[in-house]
Amino acid sequence: MIMTDVTNSYHRFINEELRSSNAHFIKVYSLGNSKVVYKKKFGHAEVVISNKIRPVTQKEIDFVLKELASSLEVTPTIDNAKHNLVQITWDLAS
Repeated sequence: MIMTDVTNSYHRFINEELRSSNAHFIKVYSLGNSKVVYKKKFGHAEVVISNKIRPVTQKEIDFVLKELASSLEVTPTIDNAKHNLVQITWDLAS
């Protein structure tokens, strides 16, 4: 699996999100047919994995966590109540 940074393709979305929320860092990645949005807000981080075609797999969740949070000692909270959308959050060290 390869996560490709496609943040520049979403500059309007990112500008609007930075203006209207308390997020101070946003990156958008492509993971095949899945889109990964990584946001850092003051005190915590959030990753949303979505796929319009099929459910997000556990393999994709594990890969994204390894890529984005492996260097941190975090305990993520994973909400995958909707199969095509997974939200992962964790607290950031102060």
